[in-house]
Amino acid sequence: MTTGVGSTGTLPNGQTYGQSLADVNEDEIVIGGGALYFVPIANLTSIPDDDTIEVPSNNVGWCSGGFKINYKPKATKVYNQYDQLVRTFITREDFTVKTGILNWNVKNLTNFSNAQYIKTNTDVRSVFTGSGALNIFLIRFVHTKKSDGQKIRFTMVGQGGNGFDLAFGDKPTTVNAELNAIQYFENFLAEIRESLAQTGSNSSSSN
Repeated sequence: MTTGVGSTGTLPNGQTYGQSLADVNEDEIVIGGGALYFVPIANLTSIPDDDTIEVPSNNVGWCSGGFKINYKPKATKVYNQYDQLVRTFITREDFTVKTGILNWNVKNLTNFSNAQYIKTNTDVRSVFTGSGALNIFLIRFVHTKKSDGQKIRFTMVGQGGNGFDLAFGDKPTTVNAELNAIQYFENFLAEIRESLAQTGSNSSSSN
């Protein structure tokens, strides 16, 4: 029997091809945006629980597929006398995130800079003074998967410093800012956590 273009099979390396994405359970293609939360770091001695972080007062906006995480490790490689690589050590890790916040709020600009927020009876403004310390925040991004309603959470302590850009045009205005992770809590730089759907046995045992 002759197989057509749509046939499935297995490559020499064991990888399958021609399989419908609907039949692949091990990996998911995650598409979509999420909610972004900023929590002032003052007086925090540990990372709060989800219910404390994910409240409306900490929500700075919705990222419509524009939240990007970049991880760059700095490695030191060790070679033997035969110039063969025998070991690699990670000596530094850098995390940066880029936002794509759709919600417009002048106060949010202070999250990405050293600007001072001023509110009067007639207007609100973020004033850039040209100097000063950058604000530090606990940053939480939450994406809810459409497939099963479970959540993917990214958490880090970070601050701005690489600036932001605004574009006022025909498309919805977004605040595109870059934030750097800083070492604030011991043995913690950043975390990516995915919740799992509870099975029947797990649900019954917790009652």
